[in-house]
Amino acid sequence: MAAAPAASADETQQPAAAGGDSAWAGGDPVRGQQIFASNGCGWCHEGSGRKQGRGPQLMNTTRSDDFIALRISNGSPGRMPAFGSSLDLQQIQDLIAFIRSLKPENPQ
Repeated sequence: MAAAPAASADETQQPAAAGGDSAWAGGDPVRGQQIFASNGCGWCHEGSGRKQGRGPQLMNTTRSDDFIALRISNGSPGRMPAFGSSLDLQQIQDLIAFIRSLKPENPQ
């Protein structure tokens, strides 16, 4: 898989339709959960991404997989660190699969 391109100003501001962009399909949500936990993502994305904290809630995000991959890789100055130098493309796919798999912890 090719490396994710750098985000343009428009990409970082505009939400896109949610869903499985084919370039990011094939991730393992179980590995993604482990990556989420081991990289401290829950420090900002509380409730394992199910609640808004310092960072946004990830469950039911309307952002595209491409946007999420770019944000994980490149970060956002003053908001989120970049993980592109520490995570490979498979790990980013796994994180996206985990984010897409999030459901409420105690569904009613």
